Amino acid sequence: MNSPANGDREAFEAYCQDGVERALALGNRGPMRFDDDGRLARDIVNAYNEHGFYVFTGVLSQSEINELTREFDALLDNAPRSTEDELDSHGRPSRYGGYMTLSRRDAEGDLDAGDDAPMRVGLVSHPLMFMHSALCVYAHPDILRMVASIHGDDFVPFHESIFHKGAGEGPPTSWHQDGRTHWTEDGAVIEGRDGSGKKHGFNLSVSWSHCTPENGLWVVPGSQRQWRLAGGGSFPPISERIPEAVPMMLAPGDCGMVNRSSLHGSFPNRSPERRITMVMGYHSRESAIGTKTTNVHAFMRPIREGEPREYSEDYVLRRTRMIPLAIDARRQKYPDEEPYEYKGSFVGSAEWNDTTRAEISREGDEYWRRDITL
Repeated sequence: MNSPANGDREAFEAYCQDGVERALALGNRGPMRFDDDGRLARDIVNAYNEHGFYVFTGVLSQSEINELTREFDALLDNAPRSTEDELDSHGRPSRYGGYMTLSRRDAEGDLDAGDDAPMRVGLVSHPLMFMHSALCVYAHPDILRMVASIHGDDFVPFHESIFHKGAGEGPPTSWHQDGRTHWTEDGAVIEGRDGSGKKHGFNLSVSWSHCTPENGLWVVPGSQRQWRLAGGGSFPPISERIPEAVPMMLAPGDCGMVNRSSLHGSFPNRSPERRITMVMGYHSRESAIGTKTTNVHAFMRPIREGEPREYSEDYVLRRTRMIPLAIDARRQKYPDEEPYEYKGSFVGSAEWNDTTRAEISREGDEYWRRDITL
């Protein structure tokens, strides 16, 4: 096998170095730039459409990075001792343990590592409900202007979660494509090369850690145009070092936008750097309303098989409310910043206060129950 877990350290380091050089030669990273109409610069959009991903540098301020780190570390400190336990390692009730994906794994990602292996938090789902810093980042005006440039002014949400790979311990994530709906029968993507038409949206990885070739995401440029599962196909195992793949390097405050149709994955983390990225996803409205598909995200934690759903207009409008609510929450926190003006339709009040905070977390009707998998 070619996995970096097999001891061929030098070969993997050479693969990483080659990947970095190929990534930097693509021309798809740099600060967010907008034209006079407030739209993302055309060369950025073209590079994203060509390669299926783009790295935006220096998006978040250091103060936001610090607050995200503080809130997330407090969340980890309150993680349950096991999936069956309601208490954390300090004997306190774990308030949001039900939203954490935990497992006993060794550094190779072995699920059968034994009872002596530490319990690891690999994913935290729906952080907008209990991390105010995450809610405010969700409404960052430059991020939302970028989203509108890709999906139109009436863009709608997808899902939010936080990926966590601890230093020297994070297991691999298999090569995969997230999009499952908008393909032709022979597996060609419906999305046009210019980004038009129905599409699977994108994952925006907001980083408050250093994402390196060893702990971070790898993407195969241009792979968003063909579905690997069409015609009985399959995804490569993560042990395969795909020659064309490149790492998506991120510094704290950077954001990586990845087309959900792109082939991507990550290797076991043997580095001393932990990886923490919040994924905030968005869709175009025309791609969501009226679509019938399998949803794997509208649950307390993502599930593998999912369930069939049809996204009615009411379903989408109710979920979309989180965008203006987050905008108002950020406006209150940063009163000197010009807030983004959302022009899409939604259902419900857009004022962030104790009432709406309770509404989005009402048991049995939490906002995430209308997440939109495409």
